Amino acid sequence: MKKLHPWGLPVLLIGLLPSLAFALAGIAERTSFFHYNDFTRIERGHPSDICSGSTKWCLALYRDGYRDFKGIDSTFTQLNIPSDTATPYIIGQRLSDDRWLVYDLQKEQILIEDVDYQKVIEVWCSLGLARPSYVDARNTRELLTETQDSIASRWRGDLQMWLFWGLLPLTPVALIFCYISWKTRQQCKKNRTTVLLVFSYVFLAPVLFIVYAVMSSFIAIIRQNW
Repeated sequence: MKKLHPWGLPVLLIGLLPSLAFALAGIAERTSFFHYNDFTRIERGHPSDICSGSTKWCLALYRDGYRDFKGIDSTFTQLNIPSDTATPYIIGQRLSDDRWLVYDLQKEQILIEDVDYQKVIEVWCSLGLARPSYVDARNTRELLTETQDSIASRWRGDLQMWLFWGLLPLTPVALIFCYISWKTRQQCKKNRTTVLLVFSYVFLAPVLFIVYAVMSSFIAIIRQNW
């Protein structure tokens, strides 16, 4: 049997690093969903590809499995905190160009759109609405209520990530157990002792657990991001 060159394994691992990095590239990308009013939910990117710009933090309107409302296919740096869930109006600052707008979610119509905040807030107040407070992507969880599905998905993603990275350093431990198991089986062949054979498989149990946990987490992360 041809022996592996001493540098073979390190070179193989280095060669696999780009593939591993590509597979795990989406771990940092997160989206969460929050209850907003009777017409829409809020999709929060923190950070996410739904957001333009360098920070990749933003808010977007989300309904019926689609993010876009008619004529408002954009993301926001901030949106008003709804005082009444039955009110169809929103006021927000668009991320792409910093313009402010007032939008009717029920009629799917922009009432005003301008870079001048004072003009926009005057239209807002003319609808009989009080001056708003605003929520952005960084304080969403404090000011809005996250949906149960979003909470479950966030915890599941965090668990997969920490389980993967937490168990990965145990690879040397797994190798030690594999070595002990192999040496025990070698001793068993010499002495023909059943007890040693049993112990050899007992030493393999934690190895199998580590391998299973790491691989299942790795596969789950890939599925989540593709």
